[in-house]
Amino acid sequence: SYRIIPPRGHVPPAPGTLAPMDLAVMGPMGRSADDLDLGLDVLAGPDPVRAAAWRLELPAPRTTSLREARVAVWLNDDFCPVDDEVVGVLQGAVEAVRSAGAHVDESARPVDMGEAVQLYYGLLMALGGAMSGDEEFAAMVELAATAPDDDMSDPVVMARGITQRVRDWQQLNEQREQVRARWATFFENFDVLLCPVAPTPAFPHDHNPDESARRIVVNGEERPYVDTVVPWAGLLTMPYLPSVMAPVGFTPGGLPVGIQVVAPYLHDRTAIHFARQLADVVGGFVPPPGY
Repeated sequence: SYRIIPPRGHVPPAPGTLAPMDLAVMGPMGRSADDLDLGLDVLAGPDPVRAAAWRLELPAPRTTSLREARVAVWLNDDFCPVDDEVVGVLQGAVEAVRSAGAHVDESARPVDMGEAVQLYYGLLMALGGAMSGDEEFAAMVELAATAPDDDMSDPVVMARGITQRVRDWQQLNEQREQVRARWATFFENFDVLLCPVAPTPAFPHDHNPDESARRIVVNGEERPYVDTVVPWAGLLTMPYLPSVMAPVGFTPGGLPVGIQVVAPYLHDRTAIHFARQLADVVGGFVPPPGY
């Protein structure tokens, strides 16, 4: 199914662990791009107080057809490798877009993923501090103050991030603005970016409360569970880019695979419309058996 990721949000981690703070994803939100368009019309806009003078007028889609679309593609990265089965399905979608006449570039990169994700974590940890209870926050302050400078264990790294000073956050936010400027320049040459949603398809539930102990398997190798929720999503939500998750096919084992359609800041309708055009060439949403 389709879903769209709002810009910001998190789920508080378990105390004492460096756990992924999941993005606030309101999804799946519909069975088609038309559902998303309707949802956006209903939900987007000012709250009652700001509505006295503030208006939201999102721009129309940048393109009307795949033939005129300028498409950047980023299907894999050494920082967060994607399983070959997933890449194969995504590559098939890219080839369908190319065959429809779109201009496709698979080499352009506006940022380094590792650097972007590190910045994302720094900003996200500050939200963890705002959401922590008084006792938990006090314990984090104590841990950050007493740990040796060379202690880079998960609990200490989290404590430092959660208790960062306003000055530290302002510096991180300035770095974010610089990254946003690089993305804006990137989208002067491209209408959308296509990239993975996650490095794997669906996997068996793991209910270990310590998320840092969970693992996923990518190309036969274990990787941290955090790779399912942070790199490919955090890379794009940190600079406030709208992203639509669209179905593009199935792995050989029958598991569904989605692709992120990423558009410039405030160009939500471009992402949605491209997902609509993508469905025309790859098939769109297919209900599971029995539904």
